[in-house]
Amino acid sequence: MLKKLYKDTSAVAHREWKRMLARPIYLFSSVFVMIFCYVFFLSFFDQGMPRSMPIGVVDMDQSYVSRTFIRNIDAVPQANIVKQYVDYNEARDAMQRGDIYAFFMIDRNFERELMSSQQPEFQFYVNQAYLVAGSLTFKELTFISNMGSAFVQKKMMELRGQEVEESEILAIVQPISNDNHMIANPYANYGVYLLNMLLPGIMQMLILLMTVFAIGDELKQKTAPNLVRTANNSMFSALLGKLLPYTLLFSVLGIGGNLILYKYMHFPMNGSLVWFSLATVLFVIAYQSIGVLFIGLIPSLREAISLTAVYSVLGISFTGFTFPIEAMPRGVQVFQHLFPIRHYFKIYVSEALNGAPIRYSLIYFAAIIAFFILPLIIYKRLKKAVFSSNNPAK
Repeated sequence: MLKKLYKDTSAVAHREWKRMLARPIYLFSSVFVMIFCYVFFLSFFDQGMPRSMPIGVVDMDQSYVSRTFIRNIDAVPQANIVKQYVDYNEARDAMQRGDIYAFFMIDRNFERELMSSQQPEFQFYVNQAYLVAGSLTFKELTFISNMGSAFVQKKMMELRGQEVEESEILAIVQPISNDNHMIANPYANYGVYLLNMLLPGIMQMLILLMTVFAIGDELKQKTAPNLVRTANNSMFSALLGKLLPYTLLFSVLGIGGNLILYKYMHFPMNGSLVWFSLATVLFVIAYQSIGVLFIGLIPSLREAISLTAVYSVLGISFTGFTFPIEAMPRGVQVFQHLFPIRHYFKIYVSEALNGAPIRYSLIYFAAIIAFFILPLIIYKRLKKAVFSSNNPAK
């Protein structure tokens, strides 16, 4: 029995390898796309977080204090003053064009009001249409404005003949200092924050698309009966042999990606890379099972791919690494269990970030394995579509 299964599956797998090599779209949509994504995103986040983001300045005072204030802001790593504008309207137009992410204004008589113990205004405007850039520039401008207050108070005391230490001024401006420690991402590296789930999110989309396309194309081209004949009329062997090359291909890509992130790039991995790589293989098979379910429910290549695109995008949303699941409405939270990537994310948190013993992740391993039974639901329907000459393939 096992010998026959091996023989039939091997024959179909060999046939599929020949199809993959004969049509560049197979390897392009899997190997090339994933390698490109790894190279692109790792290069994009090579500095960890955005730096030298362009901002502008409108200095209506043109005094020693205002110029010193501008130099202090320009010294912040995340900010880079690219231009000084004449007035508010010119700076606003530049921000609307996307030339700068933010700008700040120093009003007239800034130094005079400061030295006369009044409260001069310091205004800054941030384009929050760019989430990351807007948030970082807002944070840096808020910080430097507080530090600017310390600089101003020190200058005022020096003009009055008072000798003060910088620590004394900081105690006045910021009496309570925050000492933040980000446990899982101490360097605030956006690559660590995003890539650990963004890349699996791209891979789950490719797995689904390739699974649906590989089977749906057989139905569309009416070569599915030949596929089953290659497996000696065994539908199980035909499906197994059809998907096996893609299982190996995406598993190698996934494990290779893990090695790049956690060994070469030194992303946090406080647990076992072996267990996490096993989760990656199960992750691949789970999404192949979902792909078989989709093409079985809708044996039409065009419509099944449309369903796949919607499902894969929703999967990224329900991962929980961008918007927390707990903050979603209770009626929506239940849908998180329908996506293997959510359980994969929980394994990542447990293994890579927390370094917890494997027993805490077993429930998530079991949840991913549960998706393996999905092809059984549509097995007869898919078999009927394969053997029927009037299948609804388009």
